[in-house]
Amino acid sequence: MFETQSTYAATIGFFDGVHRGHMHLLKQLCDIAGERGLRSMAVTFPEHPRQILQSDYRPRLLLAPETKIAKLQNSGIGLCFHLHFTSELAAMDARSFMQDFLQGKLGVRTLLVGHDHHFGHEPGTDFEDYLKIGQEIGMEVIKADALLHDGSPISSSRIRRSLDAGNITAANDMLGYRYTISGQVIHGLQNGRRMGFPTANLGPYCEFLQIPADGVYCALATVDGETHPAMLNIGYRPTFEGKARTIEAHLLDFDRDIYFKELTLQFISFIRPERKFFSPQELAAQLESDRETVRQTIKDLAI
Repeated sequence: MFETQSTYAATIGFFDGVHRGHMHLLKQLCDIAGERGLRSMAVTFPEHPRQILQSDYRPRLLLAPETKIAKLQNSGIGLCFHLHFTSELAAMDARSFMQDFLQGKLGVRTLLVGHDHHFGHEPGTDFEDYLKIGQEIGMEVIKADALLHDGSPISSSRIRRSLDAGNITAANDMLGYRYTISGQVIHGLQNGRRMGFPTANLGPYCEFLQIPADGVYCALATVDGETHPAMLNIGYRPTFEGKARTIEAHLLDFDRDIYFKELTLQFISFIRPERKFFSPQELAAQLESDRETVRQTIKDLAI
């Protein structure tokens, strides 16, 4: 329940992925709130702001919206405030947003600004502008420290670039957990089963989720509450002249009917790019090698 009489230390963001950089920010927020005797509050948007401003925009999210909210609520902050982005909100200048909304409506006394976060419709506003407004309206404004990975700040866009490149190790390191997608198992063309590698084909997944680069991955597949090592392929099945992009998982040492059940895939590592083979037999030989790579990877990681 939102307590309008309370005073808060707050931060604002979309928080896509709720990654290690976000957790670092939220830890700073909780520390600042504790030092000042305030409650901590994260203000976030259930929908991507660009979807409101640009109707044809299709974000590539790292987390489904409901999963993001759950992670934020379990991050240790006092309150997660869901701010629905509107055209009216987009038209507000930084001063009005800080004074009328954050201070006036939410009771924000201290504002922690992320290293790469901007708000207000005026172009070119930066931390110094927010600091000046804060001084004028009686709101403390603090700039957050960024968490670095390989010398650069962790960000959602940087994680997406890593996934685009198939660099699962870097993406997982920055996320602080294994990148995960889920969907319903649907019927496929049975090419894998005919070669001795039955696959679970992931059906329509969240249309806004980021899908990693085409290729073969080591993964963990969870269905019916059980988790199994899996060889995962994303791509167009060029050996069979595929036309549509598919996500197919071969669960090791598993052969049960799981059609129309929910399948969750955690990405562990990238094995190889997708490529066209001269024959199904050549592909089957490669898949046998890929399967052993998955088996050894899971064994080495003691998962």
